[in-house]
Amino acid sequence: MEQEIINIATVTANLATSQDIANTFLTKQQFFEILGYVGSLVVAISLSFSSIWKMRIYNFLGCLLFTIYGLCIGAIPLAIANGYIALLDAYHIINLLNDQSRFSLDELGNIGETYFKKFYNFYEDDIRAYFPDVTYMDLEKNETYIMFRDMIPIGIFSIIPNIKENKAEILMEYVIPKFRDAKFGAYLYNKKAYLFTDRKILTLEATSKVIAHQEYLKKVGFTELEEKKDGLSVFSKKF
Repeated sequence: MEQEIINIATVTANLATSQDIANTFLTKQQFFEILGYVGSLVVAISLSFSSIWKMRIYNFLGCLLFTIYGLCIGAIPLAIANGYIALLDAYHIINLLNDQSRFSLDELGNIGETYFKKFYNFYEDDIRAYFPDVTYMDLEKNETYIMFRDMIPIGIFSIIPNIKENKAEILMEYVIPKFRDAKFGAYLYNKKAYLFTDRKILTLEATSKVIAHQEYLKKVGFTELEEKKDGLSVFSKKF
């Protein structure tokens, strides 16, 4: 009898343990709900980006999750609609990857101060968010260019050359949100590196305290140095 009681207690304990383990795992319904919530969140996040590239990527991922969610719960119309949107996003992403845009620069003197001031004033809030310590007068006093993509003005590039030391300080490299995909930087610092080397500029330096700008500099080939300049992080690119 004693042994039977022990056996019953053991079985009961094992069943309780098994039930506890089972309770730690999600049911199918709970998993499907989480999938739906995550899909909704990713789609919502995608709509917050001003960058077309980021918007397409996040929207594609969100719609893909919604497509899977629709199939899992048997909501075929939901799956079809989101699957179609995901395919459209994939199509546009491929086009962005194969972008054949043409880039160019033109000096501020050729563009004209009136147009440049209107361009600057229109984007001033965004410009100052990335370059809070650079003023309009700083751009006027130094070597400043308007950046073009397929002849559309998309940004401002300004440097302070130091030919004696074979280097230049980047005062500003600003691109408007719609075209902020790092493609102009890749063009400028790689394909068009001779624009600097022909002038004996062999090193470019940039400073920033804005994390997004720091990440961009790393993306286009700048290296963060250990030194600081006026409390700002310093980045360098050599040719």
